[in-house]
Amino acid sequence: MQEQALLTQAELAFIRQLNQPTNIEARSNLPLQADIVKQFSELLSHCATHEQLSLHAHIANQHLTFDLHLSQNAHSAPCLQLSAPQIFDEGAVNRAWRSPLSEPLALHTPNAQPSGLWVHQLSMNGALIEHRARRAAPKRFHLVLPLDEHTPIAIAGVFVRKTVDGFLAYQLHTLDPQSDEHLRQFIYQQHLQQEQRLASGHR
Repeated sequence: MQEQALLTQAELAFIRQLNQPTNIEARSNLPLQADIVKQFSELLSHCATHEQLSLHAHIANQHLTFDLHLSQNAHSAPCLQLSAPQIFDEGAVNRAWRSPLSEPLALHTPNAQPSGLWVHQLSMNGALIEHRARRAAPKRFHLVLPLDEHTPIAIAGVFVRKTVDGFLAYQLHTLDPQSDEHLRQFIYQQHLQQEQRLASGHR
């Protein structure tokens, strides 16, 4: 009886492929590839040290700007990390994208007391706010926006105008870098959720 072959034809073909000259040439190029990676890493480190790096994306009528931060991976090689983006609606005048909230968010004082102000729409630099308190709405405020699963965001607001819908438009800015990053993350999550809902609606 004929003995069964130890290797199949496919396995033999694979072994022959490993011995082809092209593989030898590829292995000889490894030092060159390593040198290119090293030079790119040095260039990346130099740029990140002297300049603020950012990534820009234009999607439909929106412009997203991601700040890039240099860090190191597990092998101590430099790599880039993207922060949550700033999102702008493009048009005759570019303006920060405003997120319509499914449920209004209550603004609190720093000691967690209700302010009577509820946010209905939110962007990086502005908000449409409902005033529910009996006292007059403030012209300026320093308040906290508590978010589920997020660190509360410290914001300052300046009254701009009253809309035809009865909301109060305020110009906003965050009070510290951590709040700025958390606000960007929250708005970006709102943006992703809206895009997912729109995509589901077109199926």
